[in-house]
Amino acid sequence: MTNQRADIHNNTPQFLDVSDLQSIFGVGRSKARLMMDTLPSIRVGSKDYITATALNTFIAENNGIPVKWPKRKR
Repeated sequence: MTNQRADIHNNTPQFLDVSDLQSIFGVGRSKARLMMDTLPSIRVGSKDYITATALNTFIAENNGIPVKWPKRKR
């Protein structure tokens, strides 16, 4: 029974949000938000999430996460 629970837990995708990206990459909220906008995320209510697997796949395919700061409006 314990092995079945471990298998189920290991197969459950881990969902990451903006605060998780902040801690993983050591960036501020603004840059983490720009990263989330670039990633293939899903929206639940007012929050965006990405699975850990999708994040790793995206980084491997694109050699990182391309982030562009928007032009400043004056």
